[in-house]
Amino acid sequence: MPSYEQLPGRLNLAFRAGDDFATLIDFDPITMTGYTVTAAVYSYVSGATVADFTTTLSNAAAGRVNIALTDTQTAAIPAGTYAWRLQWTDAGGAQRTALTGFAEVTQ
Repeated sequence: MPSYEQLPGRLNLAFRAGDDFATLIDFDPITMTGYTVTAAVYSYVSGATVADFTTTLSNAAAGRVNIALTDTQTAAIPAGTYAWRLQWTDAGGAQRTALTGFAEVTQ
């Protein structure tokens, strides 16, 4: 029997506290024109947000999103393993968690 899943993709991140972190995420062939994208690192224990990524649709028509944390933001995160997620709201208003994973922070 066919099945359908709409679960987020998995992408693990790792960075050093005190360094700038940035990466390009390519959702091609999804056209993201009119989308709003947010992403955050959060605590597994409390669920509290530890840092909000700056998100930029670098090429919405091609589904490309840049996410970034500044050196100041990463310096404020104690070493450890956290979770992160990227969510979007499409042009029609539907919300979806598109990516989740671990965020490993080292000193």
